[in-house]
Amino acid sequence: MASATKKQAKAATGPNPAQVELILAQIDSLPTLSSVATQLLQLTLDERAGARDLVRLIESDPSLSARVLAMVRRASHSVDTDSVERAVVLLGFDTVRSLALSIQIFETFTHRLEDGARYLDRTGLWKHSLAVGCAAQLLAGGALGGPPPAAAVRPEEAFLCGLLHDLGKIVLAACFPRTYDRVAEKADLCQVPIADVEREVFGLDHTVAGRRLAARWRLPGMIEACVWLHHQAPAATPNRIEYPDHVRLVQAADGLVRYLAIGYSGNHRPVELPPAGLAADQAAPAALDSFTGRLFELMETRSKWIGLESLSSSKMFEEALGRANAQLAQANANLADANRKLQERVACFEVLRVFKAALGEHPSHEAVCKAAAEAGLVSLRDTPIAALTLSPARQIVVMAAATSQGPEAFRQEILPIEKAGNLAEVAEGLAGWASAGLLSDALRDRLAVVLGQPAGSWRPLVCLGRCLGAIVVADEVPEDARRVFAVLADWVGSWLAGVEVRVLADRLNEELAQMNRRLVESQGEVARVRSLAMVGEMAAGAAHELNNPLAVISGRAQMLMGDAKDQAVRRVAEMIAEHAHKASAIVSELMDFAKPDPPQPSTWSVEQLLGELRRAWLEAASISQDQITIEVSDDLLDVRADAVQIRKLFDEVIRNAVEATRDVSHPRLNVNCWFDVADERIVVRFEDNGVGMAPEVLERALDPFFSHRPAGRGRGLGLSRAARYAEINGGRLRLSSRPGQGTIVLVSLPAAGSN
Repeated sequence: MASATKKQAKAATGPNPAQVELILAQIDSLPTLSSVATQLLQLTLDERAGARDLVRLIESDPSLSARVLAMVRRASHSVDTDSVERAVVLLGFDTVRSLALSIQIFETFTHRLEDGARYLDRTGLWKHSLAVGCAAQLLAGGALGGPPPAAAVRPEEAFLCGLLHDLGKIVLAACFPRTYDRVAEKADLCQVPIADVEREVFGLDHTVAGRRLAARWRLPGMIEACVWLHHQAPAATPNRIEYPDHVRLVQAADGLVRYLAIGYSGNHRPVELPPAGLAADQAAPAALDSFTGRLFELMETRSKWIGLESLSSSKMFEEALGRANAQLAQANANLADANRKLQERVACFEVLRVFKAALGEHPSHEAVCKAAAEAGLVSLRDTPIAALTLSPARQIVVMAAATSQGPEAFRQEILPIEKAGNLAEVAEGLAGWASAGLLSDALRDRLAVVLGQPAGSWRPLVCLGRCLGAIVVADEVPEDARRVFAVLADWVGSWLAGVEVRVLADRLNEELAQMNRRLVESQGEVARVRSLAMVGEMAAGAAHELNNPLAVISGRAQMLMGDAKDQAVRRVAEMIAEHAHKASAIVSELMDFAKPDPPQPSTWSVEQLLGELRRAWLEAASISQDQITIEVSDDLLDVRADAVQIRKLFDEVIRNAVEATRDVSHPRLNVNCWFDVADERIVVRFEDNGVGMAPEVLERALDPFFSHRPAGRGRGLGLSRAARYAEINGGRLRLSSRPGQGTIVLVSLPAAGSN
């Protein structure tokens, strides 16, 4: 993994400039051409040079003289001469000059290509270069009929440019034999142009390397341009370069030779007819057949001249035909592989299309599983398939199966998440298909129900390393369908992850809204409790300060009553004592509100307590039997609270209801009591049809010392004290009222046995 990452990073950043400079420096270290070759170049560039200059130069090098004389003997067995001048006359000035320069360059690299390379076809590379040179010479002479691709190019110049066009490959193979061997091997295995692999490995290709060496050796500009631009398309070749005709001619010759599969070029990019730079009529079958025959004859002659090896036209034709057949076989294999991959992609797209179409706008776990089963059935046809998912957010397992059983093709089942068994554990580290025997017995039993037969194999649905479910089939999955299911599994896993995230988000939003509602309610409740605490402290302080003065007033009043002889004074003393007792009662009431006694919880029946209160009110007040009704549910539990304090609470609520219905023609108070299963509390509902309360009165009804009654009718501690009793016993009191429609009081208390 680390090495792959490094390769990707290297590919992303491009060639290392330092590496390119080192390679160019290695090229610059190659030996220069011999002095004879240098002078031959000068003769090539000098239009005034003649045959005598060429003869004098060749005769100065005995080895080159022997090679030229050998050329004459190879060209014509009937001629036997030991005169270089005679050889120049027989072969021609341009031919001898071009071949002499080619021999010098050929011999410079021959010994360097002998060692190191094992895969590179060195002989095939020379054959390709010779073939391009000969093809360029023939094209320059109009061998294909019609105007030649570059009428201004002399045939011998065209031969030399074509022969040396792949100079860069020879340079790289000579400087880096083992590395270039691997480059050629990779190009052949991957069927890609060798220049692409060269740029990947070296940071430059053979066109740049060849141009660098051509410039260093001061080869003619026409050769340097052809070496550099022979892979460019003619339409992309700049018109302002020097020697554009030479470049286009070599491009056409290279295309023809690669089409005819002569030698080894390493360029696996297919060539279409007509090759670049040629007209359609020049690529006609008859013209190409004639051109191919002349090309093989010229190659046979030139190969003998430069001593490459003994080549015959028939042998070259057989080799070209064999190479073409091999390339055709490789192309057919590539086409078959591409067709297989295309069919695989078509199958993948069809499965994904069915899956996406079955999802809907906002899919659930059930919809994703059903769509996955339906899409999988497209690939398996008659084999039942099921998809299941684990939803921790919903704490369920969703199963959906698709079979080939007509109208009941789809079956679905939802189970508790515990039924998944060991699915997540078994799926850890599993990337492909596995036997269904790895699953728990309970899960296999449920899968057998939805599939209609026992499960055979399964593969996990994974997203971001977490198992979200599985695809299960009733049989083994065919090898050709496994790739399709791998793609489908990735898609289904991604959709299930998205659905689970959406469910979690919805749950969190609901909980957040609930928490926000409770926060708003608690803020008001906290403010009210804080206000009650402040009022309680104030009331406790006031009660403590008033107790002593009231005790003195009461004591003095009692003394006056005992000593007074006058009845008027006695009545005044009695009045003083009476009001002192009332004031003392108020103080006690304030103390009870400020610091109520800690509750003494016990378990008791709320139905019994309400019955006792009803009887007490019927006896103490002038109300009828129908004015107070009590209804209790059958499943009512006992209450766990302080019975005395809750009795005072209920008594205060009933008192307010009786007073609110005093002026009503048909007064009524209905008391309902039931057990709230969700909150595990006993709820007592008091509903009267009294005068009700305006919104501003309802808002302050539980505030201490607030009373809407006329002055002197109450101290405003009744409902606030009742709410206080509910709170300290773990309950709550709530009010609901409208003017003219009565009041509803809800009291919730903890049930016995609840937490």
